[in-house]
Amino acid sequence: MENTDIIVMTAVVVVLFLVFIIATVREFNAMNNTIFAQNDDSILKAETMLFVGKIFADNRIDANNKITIMNALKPIIEDFKQADEIRKEENN
Repeated sequence: MENTDIIVMTAVVVVLFLVFIIATVREFNAMNNTIFAQNDDSILKAETMLFVGKIFADNRIDANNKITIMNALKPIIEDFKQADEIRKEENN
């Protein structure tokens, strides 16, 4: 009876682990049944932001070239902001 605390703690951990597994399986099943619609704007925005992130992460590109690239991308980013504002206004 001296190991009762270990047995109780193990039982609690096993129960919590089973609850986690059941919840995860339910969530994956719900995700399989849900259709996620992607519009082309969100894909384009995500790809552009990934590209900008890669530019700033690359140490081989000097600062002047990074500034030139960002100046070229500013109109595109501004278009994304305007499109987001229009969508927010339409939803309200």
